[in-house]
Amino acid sequence: MNESEKKAFFERTLVLARKGWGNTHPNPMVGALIIEDGKIVAEGYHSQAGSPHAEVEAMKSLGRTPKDMASIFVSLEPCSTTGRTPPCVQGILNAGIKRVYIGATDPNPAHAGRGIDILRDAGVHVEMANEEFQTRATRLNLIFNHNITTGNALVAIKLAESVNGMLAEVKGQPSRITEAEARTDMMNWRRLFPAICVGSGTVLADNPTLTARLPKETFCPVRLVLDASLSTLEESVFPRNLYTDEYISQTKVLTTALGIKNETAVKKAEELGIALIEVGHDDHGRIELAELPGVLKQLNLNAVYCEGGASMAQSLLGEDLVDYLFRYQSPKLLSGPDALPGPDLDTLTVRKPITAKLGEDRLTHGFL
Repeated sequence: MNESEKKAFFERTLVLARKGWGNTHPNPMVGALIIEDGKIVAEGYHSQAGSPHAEVEAMKSLGRTPKDMASIFVSLEPCSTTGRTPPCVQGILNAGIKRVYIGATDPNPAHAGRGIDILRDAGVHVEMANEEFQTRATRLNLIFNHNITTGNALVAIKLAESVNGMLAEVKGQPSRITEAEARTDMMNWRRLFPAICVGSGTVLADNPTLTARLPKETFCPVRLVLDASLSTLEESVFPRNLYTDEYISQTKVLTTALGIKNETAVKKAEELGIALIEVGHDDHGRIELAELPGVLKQLNLNAVYCEGGASMAQSLLGEDLVDYLFRYQSPKLLSGPDALPGPDLDTLTVRKPITAKLGEDRLTHGFL
């Protein structure tokens, strides 16, 4: 097998892994394929937590014992411990496969390299992908990697700004900053994250649905609204989309003691079937953002995509709660007197940044 063939097979494992995009939490996305006589004879990917892993799916797809000289390519090191499913390392050994090609090592410090060692100790030839591919295969599972190495949910913020750092033409009114390609890209990221979070100002100004609207599906993550006083549920406010659409069960409002005392709003929430979660407040009566990680853990959410605008972003950054940044930049200039400035993102150090050109817009995303 030459290097060109190996590269093509590794690339195919990532294509397969991405088929689990947004569906495998809290597990990683993984793709696998079996090679015989230089050709792909079976493929598999991990589709959702609790379902068979990619290696097992590939073997199931093959439907027979692999040939003596068969190889398996997998985007992530095969698991070596028993969880909801048996360890894939043992499945590979039981199948008699003697060549294993791995895209990236297990990020779990307790397991990293263990599967590789078990295979090699059993006489299996194990080969890692090149460094560039390992980096990409690892980055695919940025949420899982953060969870497994820190024990915490990953908190990401998304901001779309004009060339001069403005988030809206007029504060409190929706503005189209980016164009079609960038907005499509945002939808794909919404599809990855199990939860999305906005503040009450965004709900009042934009009346969003916060769904991922894709060509083949509309997906709704858990929708978290930060509303200290339950202003979005006031009688004077026309019912927002988040509180009346078909995904209403996915909406949860974080509020404070002040909001809970708002009997009219609480009653309205009960009538609509909106879940309220009481958290603490700061000296100004605002949501105590430091409690957000605890709420995510309580709700069994391993990541959240925050789209709350300038105020929320600045507060999350100020509390040092942001793990990952999505920064969309438009060439548009918003220079009106009522334009809303965003946080000064140029002062942030983005680690392992990735940039993408999306039409006339640009995305930079990476760890903080």
